[in-house]
Amino acid sequence: MIIDHVFFDLDRTLWDFDQNSHEALSQIFDRLDLAKEIQNKRAFISDYKRINEQMWAEYRQGVLPKEELRVGRFSRALSKYGIDDYKIAETYSESYIALCPHLTLLFPNTIETLEALKGRGKKLHIITNGFTEVQHLKLQKSNLTSYFDVIICSDAIGISKPDPKIFHEALKQAGAQASTSAMIGDHLETDVLGANQVGMQGILFDPKGEYKNVRSVHKIEQLSQLPNIIY
Repeated sequence: MIIDHVFFDLDRTLWDFDQNSHEALSQIFDRLDLAKEIQNKRAFISDYKRINEQMWAEYRQGVLPKEELRVGRFSRALSKYGIDDYKIAETYSESYIALCPHLTLLFPNTIETLEALKGRGKKLHIITNGFTEVQHLKLQKSNLTSYFDVIICSDAIGISKPDPKIFHEALKQAGAQASTSAMIGDHLETDVLGANQVGMQGILFDPKGEYKNVRSVHKIEQLSQLPNIIY
């Protein structure tokens, strides 16, 4: 496929959200000495992740405010274990937001892939549903910022993927045509189908084979495959 502009999702596509998040959640759990009240740390983190996904879906739909998401996900998770203390939830939230973006584990071949694409003259950009201050810090700490010309964060413009408006805005800021632009992300509906609906080429990043039965879209399992399909 002939592509001039390559748009990337950030979390779970370049920046290994699951591993970095787990490490941050675990460190703060220990720091707050929650083992006194929650015997199974792994179960708590698993419950938090499930609740977090549910609340992020509500946030993307526009039915949950940013601040309620930030603290509410911890409040709900702690409540499952009998801890109904908003102060603790707030401290967990603040500590998590402060620590997590500083962690820098990337998916294999992230840097090599970006270097290869830049070397071919491709313009690289980010479209993320994350919070602006957090996402920019992740990029900075992971030494990724310099690779990207345009960085679009949903909360900065008040629109989240897969709303067509966020893709149109990204194309506009990048000076790109949809027909020669690709969007790479880990989420079928949010990233790939969202991009397809505005005429961009969606490419699904599926490192765990979660979408192996989906055959209607372009897929890669390793970032290193990307330069082989983008010309």
